[in-house]
Formats: sequence, structure tokens, C-alpha cells
Amino acid sequence: MDNPRVPTATIFLLAGYLIAVAATGLVWRARAGRDEASYFVADRSLSPLWAFLGLASLTTGGSTTVALAAYVYLHGLSGLWLDLAGALGLLALGVSIAGRVRREGAVTLPEIAGRYYGQTARRVAGVLVLVSEIVWFALLIEATQVVLSAALGLEPVPAIVGSTAVFVLYTALGGQFAVVRTDGIQYGLMVLGIPGIALAFTLARSGGFRRLPAEALAFPTSSTLGAGDILALLVLIGLPHLVGSDVWGKLLSCRDEPTARRAAIGAALSKVVFGGAVAAVALAARAALPAGPAIQTLPRAVLAFVPAPLDGLVLVCLVATMHSSADAVLLSAAAVTVRDIAPRAERRFSPVTAARALAPLYAALGLMLALVLNRDVLETLKLGYSIFAAGLILPVLAAMLLPAGAVPTSGAIVAMATGGAVAAVGRFWPEATGRVDPVLAGTAVNLAVLVAAWSRQRFRRARGPVGQNRAS
Repeated sequence: MDNPRVPTATIFLLAGYLIAVAATGLVWRARAGRDEASYFVADRSLSPLWAFLGLASLTTGGSTTVALAAYVYLHGLSGLWLDLAGALGLLALGVSIAGRVRREGAVTLPEIAGRYYGQTARRVAGVLVLVSEIVWFALLIEATQVVLSAALGLEPVPAIVGSTAVFVLYTALGGQFAVVRTDGIQYGLMVLGIPGIALAFTLARSGGFRRLPAEALAFPTSSTLGAGDILALLVLIGLPHLVGSDVWGKLLSCRDEPTARRAAIGAALSKVVFGGAVAAVALAARAALPAGPAIQTLPRAVLAFVPAPLDGLVLVCLVATMHSSADAVLLSAAAVTVRDIAPRAERRFSPVTAARALAPLYAALGLMLALVLNRDVLETLKLGYSIFAAGLILPVLAAMLLPAGAVPTSGAIVAMATGGAVAAVGRFWPEATGRVDPVLAGTAVNLAVLVAAWSRQRFRRARGPVGQNRAS
């Protein structure tokens, strides 16, 4: 988006924010470096307030800001399902298995999967998580670039490289301690900038929604978003909020089970508040502004409706929103590598040292992926969520909710691999899954494999004693 202004106030605000979060990483460096529990799960010390701040800021990120605004701009009010699906997933997590997750006392989601299915399944789950996290990281880089280009008129590459370097620094140094403490700064900016300044000025200066066609306010479905599309969003976005590597990382950092449950429920409510604010801004932009690229809806609206220098402050708040998710994604990717994919490396390197080295490596991979794919932010979002949702979630839920051994290890591994592969292939080559959304196709394959493996296991167990009696 062309924007000739490079306001000094915005530059100072952005610089102040970046210095504050970088300093946080330095402050928590020593405590985070004591051991794995300190680095990855903050010594399981998060109070209800810090757990809420961490989970709420994580689950807002790019999906409830830049991506949601684009989706509502394209589909009208029904596009809010992109946010509501995640909120429903968090609510389900809070009222069902959040306490159970914390009770596991693990460090990563694949570690929990490995307790039920064995080490091979743990590594497969780790690979699925790692691939998904890198893709999500690319999504957040792309969303950050959209905001920074609007705020400062920067070229895309310098904008994303400079921004990425800062949260890589504090994440690598301070681990979960730094990530959660910066979440406090970031969430405060998010509340100030989005449901505060941006929404207030948009409602006051945009003229409202009177010029919108009735179709733009259709809900729950619309002419461009049908029931099948909403079902796909519930699977694509909702399930990863119920079973998510970075989400569970926050729960595993809580000091007890009630804290984990409250954090998930509170984050669900927070997500609805932010989603409603962003949807209102997007609808106002659709009504009042000239047509433009959907992905630029939110920064365009901020620059149009919010007066200077407050517009710069809101755009800095949006950068903080992206960072609040990107740092947790980066930490999760390093954690699953050190603990689940290549645990033998611990014999040669300290896990914390290895994780600190992996953070910039994975950041570079995410940056390269964002530049090479050059995909729309919405498509990158769908790619990352599809691989994770269709590959990992159902086997993990089966392990936690079914009796021990109900699904054999081989069945779980095949379900993970085939479900994730079908979803990924469908995102790059849509014709491979026909008219079925790739995440639904991959999840259906995953479910079919799990049901077949479960049925075979039940048949073997039922038949076993009979065979033994005949032999005797």
C-alpha cells in the first residue's frame, strides 16, 4: 500500500516498544537459562493473570487482526466465524481438558502424545508441529509486513527482517519467562489500540454501516460463506485452539489446573472482544473506503479513520499483536525439536543452548518461506492450520479421551501422517481433494484410519481369549 508519510512519532513509538521487549529478554535471560522447565514452561509458575495474558495475546495474533479484517471485508459479518471458531475451541478447552493437560506435567504436546503412543509417534507428532509452527511463523511475518509497510512506508523485506530480529532476540534469550512478560506489554497495547482507539474513532468518523448492503450483515451464513465453509473453519481454526502446541505450552506453564482452565476460558472471551472490534472496523472500511486489497483492510481503516499521531500508535499496537503470537510459535518450534524430534542431541548440547540457537534458524526458515511462497496471508493461515488440524488433533484427543490402548500406535502414526499429507497437498493442489475443503478431506482420512485401527484393536481383544481357550 502506497503511503508517503513516515511520521516521526510512529518511529519513536515503534522504537520504544522494540527496546522495551528486547530489554525484557535480557532481564529474564539468567532465570530462563537454568534448565528446560525454566526455559520452555517458566518453571510452571504462571499465576491466573499471567496465564490469561499469555494465552489471550497468543490466540489473538494475526488471525484475529489482519486476517480476520480481510475475511470480514470479503464475506461480510459471516466472516467473523474465522474468529468465533477459535473462541469456541478455547472455550471447549477450558471446560473440558485444560486441567487434564496441565496434570500431564509435560513440556510439549508431542511429549503427551508419546506417553500414549510411544516414541515413534512422538517424533511424528513433533515433525507435524514443527512444520505447522514454521508456516504459522511465515503467516505472522507476512501480517507484520502488511502493518509495518502501512505504518512506515517501508519496503516489505526490510520491514519484516527488522521486526523479526527483535522478537527472535527476546525469545531466544528469555524463553517462556520473556515471552509471557512481553505478553503483558503486548496485551496492554492490543487493548488500547484495537477495541480502544481504532474502534472508537472508526465508529465516530466512518459514518457507520448504513451504506452496507443487507448481504454484508448476513449471519451466520452468507452468499459467499455457506454452512460447509463454516464447518471447515470450525475444524481448521477451532480444533487447533482446543489442541494446539503453543496453546498447550501456556497451559503447561500454569501453576495449577484451575489456573489453566480459567486462562483458556478467559482467552476465549478476550478473543470474542477483539474479533468483534476488528469485524466492526472491517465492515466500516467496506462501507466508507474505496475498494482495495482485502489483506490491507485493517491498516487502511486505521490510517483513514484514526487521526495522527494516534494512527501510528494503533499500527504499533498491531505490530505488538503479531509479536505476541510469533514469539510463542518460535519457542514451541524450538521445544519440539530439542525434546521430541532430536532428543539425543541433549547429550552433546544443553537443551537451552540448543533452543537458543534454533530460534534464529527457524525464524530464518519462516522468513524464507514467506518470501518464497509469496502467498496471501489468508492462504498461509489455512496451510499452517490444515497440516496441524488434519494431522495431529484427532489422535491426541483419542489418546486422552479413550481407554488406554484403544487405538494402537501404528494406527495413530498412519492417521497423523496421512491426514496431514492430504491436507497439505490439497492446499497446494486443490484439485487433489476435489470439491472438498482440504482440511475436511485430511481430517476425514485421519478419522477413517483411527476408526479402522480402533475397530481392529477391539476385534483382536475380543477374539484373543477365544483363541486361547481353543488352543488349550
